[in-house]
Amino acid sequence: MNPIFSRTLKALCAVMAATLLSACGGASSTVDPFVATRVIAFGDGFNYVDGAGAGLSTVQTGETDNTIAGRIAARYGIVVKNVQTNPLAATGGFSYATANARVADVDAQITAFLSSAGSVAKKDLIIIAVGNWDIYDAYRNGVTSMDSNASALVASIQRLTTAGAEHVVVMPVINMARTPWAANKSLAGIQQLSITTSSLPGLNSFNFLLLTKLNAAFRQDRKPVYLLDRSSDFNNFAGQFDTNGSTRIINVSGMALTADTGLYVPVCTAHTAMAGCALGGLNTTSPLTATSYQTYVFADDINLTPLANRFLADRMIYTMQTFGWAP
Repeated sequence: MNPIFSRTLKALCAVMAATLLSACGGASSTVDPFVATRVIAFGDGFNYVDGAGAGLSTVQTGETDNTIAGRIAARYGIVVKNVQTNPLAATGGFSYATANARVADVDAQITAFLSSAGSVAKKDLIIIAVGNWDIYDAYRNGVTSMDSNASALVASIQRLTTAGAEHVVVMPVINMARTPWAANKSLAGIQQLSITTSSLPGLNSFNFLLLTKLNAAFRQDRKPVYLLDRSSDFNNFAGQFDTNGSTRIINVSGMALTADTGLYVPVCTAHTAMAGCALGGLNTTSPLTATSYQTYVFADDINLTPLANRFLADRMIYTMQTFGWAP
């Protein structure tokens, strides 16, 4: 057997085995699914909201379901609000997330939560979304493995389960190589920091290492933690590489992009600030209009529009329903 093919095949088998462990263990009854009475969110812009629960690191529409945490919480009839202006209570939704949080910041967020709560209640759902900014840092600093980041996140999650958490969902990084930020950069290098694929088996990637480490940490049948990796869904609407591994091609259904570059156009005028924008900060220069954010994917060079956030969150909800964690 060709040695390169053999190594790739073994890598893929390892990925598949780990995936099965994380997806199949401990399924709950879908007849009587878990219904959260409190949702706690940690992480970065995917879960960053204001005091009313509206997303900030996106197009700021004022809606309370335009973030990952907000959309999932809505399934339970809960609005997730910024904990800085809405002190933690026994029920409701509370986000500790900040715009550009890294894994280390999530640990600090968890510390703040545990200092206030003391323990995690049985009806708490915890949503963590982090890793994009760790990839950003790693690429800029020439780091080639995300091992320490993945280990640190697992340790932070274990703090929650030790405190009683029974329902923790983790959304790791999107494929950062398919963001506008990655334009004119080493696409293969960024992808291998982010995810593992058949053509680029990034065994030092954040998502692969996090998956394997979570499975090692939580071996019980009824798992308190699930990694809901939506990178494949993201890839489906964020374009794909062609056969030479570097050129972007269009692979999209129903979402707008520019054909000349194969990249989505960020809809915010100040897109390089990577901080989302208010409706008044939208770029309306052709081909963009004041309503382009309703069909485009990227708010800025990293953060997504409400449309894309909802799509990813809905895919997570569907998966949660299959093992009884959502009605």
